[in-house]
Amino acid sequence: MKISEYIEGNEIEYSIQEVISNIHKFGPINSYDFEKLSYIKKFHSQVFSKYEGKLMHLIGLFYKTTVPNSLIEEIYSIFADTIETETGRRFTPVQASAYRKINEKRYFSFSAPTSSGKSYLFRELILNAISDIIIVVPSRALISEYLFRVKDLLKGDNSVLVLQFIENVNRAKTNRRIYIITPERGEDLFGIIHDLNVELFLFDEAQISEEKIRGMRFDSFVRRVDRLLPDSKKVFTHPFVHNPEAQLLKHGFITNSDFARYDQNAVGKIFLSEKDNIFKYFSPFIEENPKEQIPVNYELVEDILRNNGTLLIYISKSKIYDGSYVIDFAKYIRFCPIIETTEAIDIINELREFIGASDRAGEKHSYMIDMMTRGIVVHHGSMPLFARLLIEKFVNRGFAKICFATSTLTQGINMPFDVVWINNFRFDGDENKKNLDLKNLIGRAGRSSDIKNHFDFGYVIIESKNVGRFCDRMKHITSLSESSQLDSNIDELDIDLKDISEAIKNDSFDNDLHLTESQVKRLSEAEISTSIEFILDNFLKNSTPITGKDYYNLDNDTRNQVKASFKNIYISHLRKQTLTRGEASVLSVSIPILLWKIQGKSFKEIVSLRHAFLTDKDEQRSILSKMKRSEITPEEAADLRAAISIRHSTVATPLPNSGASTVGIFPRNTSINDFDYDILVYDTYDYLDKVISLSLSDPMAAAFQIHYNQTQDLRALTLRNYIKYGTNDELEIWLLKYGFGFDEIEWLKNHIAFIDENEIKFMESINELAESKHELIERYL
Repeated sequence: MKISEYIEGNEIEYSIQEVISNIHKFGPINSYDFEKLSYIKKFHSQVFSKYEGKLMHLIGLFYKTTVPNSLIEEIYSIFADTIETETGRRFTPVQASAYRKINEKRYFSFSAPTSSGKSYLFRELILNAISDIIIVVPSRALISEYLFRVKDLLKGDNSVLVLQFIENVNRAKTNRRIYIITPERGEDLFGIIHDLNVELFLFDEAQISEEKIRGMRFDSFVRRVDRLLPDSKKVFTHPFVHNPEAQLLKHGFITNSDFARYDQNAVGKIFLSEKDNIFKYFSPFIEENPKEQIPVNYELVEDILRNNGTLLIYISKSKIYDGSYVIDFAKYIRFCPIIETTEAIDIINELREFIGASDRAGEKHSYMIDMMTRGIVVHHGSMPLFARLLIEKFVNRGFAKICFATSTLTQGINMPFDVVWINNFRFDGDENKKNLDLKNLIGRAGRSSDIKNHFDFGYVIIESKNVGRFCDRMKHITSLSESSQLDSNIDELDIDLKDISEAIKNDSFDNDLHLTESQVKRLSEAEISTSIEFILDNFLKNSTPITGKDYYNLDNDTRNQVKASFKNIYISHLRKQTLTRGEASVLSVSIPILLWKIQGKSFKEIVSLRHAFLTDKDEQRSILSKMKRSEITPEEAADLRAAISIRHSTVATPLPNSGASTVGIFPRNTSINDFDYDILVYDTYDYLDKVISLSLSDPMAAAFQIHYNQTQDLRALTLRNYIKYGTNDELEIWLLKYGFGFDEIEWLKNHIAFIDENEIKFMESINELAESKHELIERYL
């Protein structure tokens, strides 16, 4: 049947019965059947409701079923009861199958769609584990989501240590540990691996194995943990992958292993094309040329928003940065009134406080916060992790009506919406990754509710010009390679990548210094003692780092020498001997930010300090002083202020990167009156995360550690601690290892009686803390 026939109502009951028959015979694996069900429910809900309870039984969503009303429902109800008897849980068939295989086998790799109930399965695995669990995910954003959910799941159970990095602390009170990490921080595990009792490694979104360098690091981690802990279970999960067994074959995990591809659907989709705000229904599953496209005769998106529905718009990062998304989608933004819910306002205020934005129009005005007050959020990879966590909380609490997001939403983050509108059809990577990211994205359309006897569906909107490519990608089978990149030739890699590639292949990492052995050797043999001594002499005063203002007040020769010294140290761990102009510019911008970080400045303080420098606060104060002394008129002061240009600051990029440019975060000669505070927030996070944390901290800390080992100069050890931890205070370092941030440490350290790797002993004064603060420490009480 054609789409028009489902809309018009031809032989609807026959169509429903045909789909029910297909699901009974083959399982709920045909996406086209679910598209048919979505159309019938939308246009013929009264007829559809007669079959809805039966469908929930046949689809296997037993948590949404009620008393059986037919023989076939009774049979499926018995099936559900059998699953509950065997597993002790009201699992779906997919969840039950995966649960059994995980329990029975040492290695299990599976693929499942976005709405397959994977989160609930993992919840049960975590709750019922008796020993340690290592969860490996591809992104820090996914770490934040897992951390929030696992802590919430285990709330009240203080015997379980949950951390987003590897530290063996709270030993006296901990029965088991759950670490949630990325492959990059997996190296930390090997220093304490024999002190743990790991029963399960859970590799979520394991298709990261297909990425070039990260995939090699991932595969290396998998092989190392299997060699050291062969009896621990290893579970690999993927979305929409045709051959999950490849994950086992590439590592030789043949004995005591199993795999499964679960194609079962749980949520339907209706697809629409869009051009000039005109929408048409189409199906990617019907082989037609040209595609049948049926005009939508009402304002579909507006109607959904009016009825408290939600809209996700996949958009380019550049449109978020330049603000054009607000103009492009103004028609829908007007349906988002100011939020008055107390909890939502609290989340918004917490985010405002975190980034240091003003609560009214001013020089630190945040348009991101303005939009949030109307239930409109943005979500992308340059948002600080804590900000992303607050936004995800905001969305999952039901306060967001529209979300403008980039590719971070394709990385497994659980944020479903009624409508997914793909405004940006550019996806990174090879064809396999592009297709996988697209399917992951449309998997966000349609929320799987807990409503009994209720079939859920969502909408996917594609720009008309992209319908052909979209349909091709929907049909494309995504497969994993059956061989690891560890077993391939790396001679053709860029010089910036060869160290890490060789170390991964040869297993030649220095776990203590977090560098490759070849990089440690270079630092040890390099002529950098003069550079290190210069930094120690000029960067530290009485064992404390100088302030950012002190740094800028250094004479030009000294400040340039400090930069040159840091540059010399950084280059010394690389294969190449020089930095490009772009790399040098990024390194130059990062030095004062590194300074502020090692002084323990909060994120908002660092943003504020950068803001003061970029907008030339000293010159602004001088103008204001002249006006107050009546040397110039207010009009002249305003003109002088408007004439101040934002200082140049190179866009952050990870190092080394021979392709790095010197492009600034603002165009040259931009007036400070046109300063965009949100862009500064995003760029500051990129510097702290991509440049300092991921690129500079390890080689810098290693250089000062090696210098201490060679000279016993305690100042080197002091600066190493500041670079690695942001502090040289032993109490603060221990609190960081327990998972607290500097904002929390500031008020918490005054309530600590004693702390070491075994436990934290609190003073009685903790009983006087506010409830919100008490919640942060209760897991250690």
